[in-house]
Amino acid sequence: MRNLSELLDIHQDLERIFFRHQQKLLHFEFEAALSILDEYERALLKHIEDENTHLLPIYIERGAIKRGGAAQMFFDEHEKLANHITFFKEEIARMATEENPDKRLIWLIEREGFFKKLCDHHDIRETDFLYPELDRITTDEEKLELLGKVTCNFP
Repeated sequence: MRNLSELLDIHQDLERIFFRHQQKLLHFEFEAALSILDEYERALLKHIEDENTHLLPIYIERGAIKRGGAAQMFFDEHEKLANHITFFKEEIARMATEENPDKRLIWLIEREGFFKKLCDHHDIRETDFLYPELDRITTDEEKLELLGKVTCNFP
């Protein structure tokens, strides 16, 4: 039987996209970096929407929520992640117009490093709390239905 924890693989896909974005930044290819960041944003927002719409309501309704795994923490982290991407896009657009963007680029890479730590922290919370609990409280039929809704719609 398949488990909802399989959805955690999406995090690795997201990391690969973000890495490609950062590679373009390092080469001052700001248009390409923005384009890849758009791709990342679409994938991230779809993942967030899937969790907020399909998974977290079940977790809230039926889960044995442990300390550190409160549903509101997931919602708050989702909002923070999305806000960071918006901020990065604005900064890259500004940087693209500068004659000497080196200083701003270093500053942005440092902010993106913080973002990646936030992503790691969020991924650990999902790995330790959300997905194991969802696997525990859903039936095989529910798992298949949820996997169909979520994985079929991921870009």
